[in-house]
Amino acid sequence: MGMRRLRIGIVRYASVANKIAAALAVDRAPEVLIGARTKIVFRSMGAARWSEEQQIDYALQVAGVARRAIAADSRRSVYKRAENSAIVVIFEDATLKRGCSIVSRWECVVPASGSA
Repeated sequence: MGMRRLRIGIVRYASVANKIAAALAVDRAPEVLIGARTKIVFRSMGAARWSEEQQIDYALQVAGVARRAIAADSRRSVYKRAENSAIVVIFEDATLKRGCSIVSRWECVVPASGSA
């Protein structure tokens, strides 16, 4: 039996993801990973192909919504990160062309409040 690699300090929070999805009125909740940085991953919404201006505007909106959702969470381990953690907004989209799976990924790091 081989040893499993532990991922320490990264936890998925479906409840926070659902609050973010509701606030943004998106059908599919993003994946929310809270660790040293808070990562919010949107998949299959076509955003990786938007114009850069649209991506940045939406990423900043997502970061604001996420900070509010995280700050409102009742768990201390979650709400303590609302102001002190950078938020990484990631858009991932996949297409199939001539038998090849092509994955597009766009990422924006929104610094913690007061560190920009």
